[in-house]
Amino acid sequence: MSNTALQAKARITLVMAGDEEGGLEKHVVELSNGLADRGYAVSVIAHAKYQERLSQAIQFLEVDLTKSRRNPLVLWQLYQAIKTSQPDVLHIQANKAVAMVAPLRKWLNIPAVATLHNKKNKLKAFMQFDRIIAVSQQVAAQFEQQKNVRVVLNGVAIDTPQSGFTKPEKSSQTIQALAIGRLVTAKGFDLLVEAWQGIDATLKIVGDGPDYQALQAKIQTLGLESQITLLGFRQDITALLTQSDVFIISSRNEGGPYTLAEALLTKTPVLSTDVGMVAEVLPQALICEADNITALHELLATYLSDMTTLNSLTQPVYQFAQDHLSFNAMLDKTIAVYQELGLSGLK
Repeated sequence: MSNTALQAKARITLVMAGDEEGGLEKHVVELSNGLADRGYAVSVIAHAKYQERLSQAIQFLEVDLTKSRRNPLVLWQLYQAIKTSQPDVLHIQANKAVAMVAPLRKWLNIPAVATLHNKKNKLKAFMQFDRIIAVSQQVAAQFEQQKNVRVVLNGVAIDTPQSGFTKPEKSSQTIQALAIGRLVTAKGFDLLVEAWQGIDATLKIVGDGPDYQALQAKIQTLGLESQITLLGFRQDITALLTQSDVFIISSRNEGGPYTLAEALLTKTPVLSTDVGMVAEVLPQALICEADNITALHELLATYLSDMTTLNSLTQPVYQFAQDHLSFNAMLDKTIAVYQELGLSGLK
């Protein structure tokens, strides 16, 4: 049988709970579309709002998993959707979906993968799956038994600059910094605003969320209106990164983050708190302790006044990003996990 025929028969079903807008949702949509582009028969079980973002080649099965993970009607609908999709491999994304599918596995004789996107206290449900994908070594380290754990770093699909790409000439001598993320406590933007006091640079924060008003009030209270701007939701992320001198990650807690890959693939240097996969990618000198305003301020003050050193330290990381943080690299490694469960002849 040809590889093409094998690919046509290989069915992957992905399950995602929730209806939010963030890295998890972006990951599932892009991964699903990427698998479909590779020739897999892909099904996605998720909230209705995501259907329009998926390839028409994908079978979409609407189940509202925003309800209680113990709701018997929802669990029955989920079970029926999985059976309808007839997968060769079942891929469950993040805690809630994993907790909902785990008790159904006794009735589903299907090889299954569970992806953990962040640090969590309760991991028992993940241990019921044949393989666990962790998005960083930090996340993987939570599991005492490592035999079935595989680390697959988050990769992104963007129009990345060519190898000879250089940043456009600056229109201003002022350092222009950028931060991106949902405006929630976990992202640490409140810490970043406080740490910005005394920093000779401008900061644009891209994103929306429940903390918008509180952050705007903090900016005004600290008298930083001329330096920090909340841009709200934007779709031109690649352009904004290309125009920026430095990208800042201030998270208290993080799985990936995707934005690290996006920044490095546009050859934008990064300063970050120690979260997710950051320590596996950046030099230690460019990382500070998470949830520590003083440490974050010192990191910013050190390198935003010495961009030459920052650029020099980051330069070797750009090739690593091309090799390991691209979308195709992530897709290849995810497929390799599926292949461990018996899917052969697939590329």
